[in-house]
Amino acid sequence: MSETKRQPGEVARQGLFTEQVKARGRTYFFDVREAKSGGRYLVISESRRTEAGHERSRVVVFPDQVGEFEEALRKAAQALRAGQPQRAAKSA
Repeated sequence: MSETKRQPGEVARQGLFTEQVKARGRTYFFDVREAKSGGRYLVISESRRTEAGHERSRVVVFPDQVGEFEEALRKAAQALRAGQPQRAAKSA
């Protein structure tokens, strides 16, 4: 499957919206797409380089599940932040 390079916030060729996040050698895509039936869904993709090329993983989220995913992500982010040491304020 051929992927074209997309800019943040740009409408994907076969989708309605895409947002891209690059972090530590991985690229994450958040794509809102429309099915042939007219229903919308979210595809969260992770792409990372391997010795053999690129490896890609995907998760599909349907509209009736978005609230649960949002809440779970919010809770996970809070737990992640709580486990990190606080940075000392920089002195001038």
